[in-house]
Amino acid sequence: MTKKQKTAAAWTIVIIAFFGGFALANVQNKVPPVIDVIMTDFGIGETDAGWLTSVFTIMGMITAIPASQLMRKLGSKKIGVIALACAAVGSAIGAFSDGNLPMMMVTRVIEGTGVGMIAVVGPVVISEWFPPEKRGLPMGLWGSWMMCSQTLLFLIGVPLVELGGWQAVWWFTCIFCVIVLVLYQMKVDDPPEGAPNYALGEADDEFHFGEAFKSGSTWLITLCGVIFTFCCFGFATYISLYWAQTFTGGDMNQSNLWVSILYAIEIPMVIFVGWLLNKVKLQSRHWVGTLGFALYTIVLFLCFRMDNPALIIPFIIIYPFLEGMIPTVYWTVTPSTAKKPEYAGTAIGILNVGLNIGTLLGPPITGFFIENYGWSTATIPLVAAAVVGAILFAFVKTYDDENLKIEAEAARAAELAE
Repeated sequence: MTKKQKTAAAWTIVIIAFFGGFALANVQNKVPPVIDVIMTDFGIGETDAGWLTSVFTIMGMITAIPASQLMRKLGSKKIGVIALACAAVGSAIGAFSDGNLPMMMVTRVIEGTGVGMIAVVGPVVISEWFPPEKRGLPMGLWGSWMMCSQTLLFLIGVPLVELGGWQAVWWFTCIFCVIVLVLYQMKVDDPPEGAPNYALGEADDEFHFGEAFKSGSTWLITLCGVIFTFCCFGFATYISLYWAQTFTGGDMNQSNLWVSILYAIEIPMVIFVGWLLNKVKLQSRHWVGTLGFALYTIVLFLCFRMDNPALIIPFIIIYPFLEGMIPTVYWTVTPSTAKKPEYAGTAIGILNVGLNIGTLLGPPITGFFIENYGWSTATIPLVAAAVVGAILFAFVKTYDDENLKIEAEAARAAELAE
């Protein structure tokens, strides 16, 4: 494979991996844009609606680390196909759970199996095809999967409901997953024999699973991931409902449009941060995460406190720039927190456990504060968590430079042996 062919293959896989994440994020994010209809149809309040948003992360937590190990045996293609199939099946069954909350909860857990897997597959595949110093931009594109989904679903959620009820949203996500599943089967794979695999340092018989858990930085960045998803899903689940109740007289279509614009602005932001990270020294990238969290506290404090419609447009413009810095950094940096390249997949699996924990807790805890203490009080746990995230990110260490030195020494030793 020539250099040009390898580059083309690598970017093709990045794009399809992105669509895999996009498809699964649609499954994950389909509740908030139609939350008012769901609450009415199932007869539930904000707290239960929050659990409906986040309960699928239970399987995400369970499958994330095993998925990273299964990839070593089955390959990225098979794991990606399994993930998309789980999400499609869960969405299809969920469409028949009209008013049956326990049944809907079960289908959300089935969907979560797919989300937990795809969130490992995407970044691991990118880590295999791109060396650490060039991962920023592809990880930035990958990191936009969630924002693209939120943009799309907040834009089309209400029109789909008008066409076929909330079930139409479920069928849309099912069909989307099936289409991407076919693309995964056709195009996604590990680097071919003879091409470098940047996330595979040692042979399988030298791989020691337990060693992957000994990096303190992997756990630190995982805690940062817990905090980020706690905050961002606590915000995303209820912001449209808040704006509808506060500014639009209950018009979810208008408030969903505002949220859609917000996340549309965030898409180029995360890609730009990815490009920027390629310009930042490997050992300094975590400071971008610290800065992102520090600034994020400002918009979190304001998000459920705005009472003047004139503040909406500035908020929509500013929020995505402050939120979007964080996920691009942790997707890019996490593989580098592994002490050896072959443990990058496990590091990403550990991170995804954390991301799912935050997603599980954020919506119901935020909903609990909203339901019992009011909108403005609900910002307090979000802000407090973001402050802790900024502090933790400052202590994250990466091992790229050390691994490069080890590889260089091994190459010199091989040359001398010859």
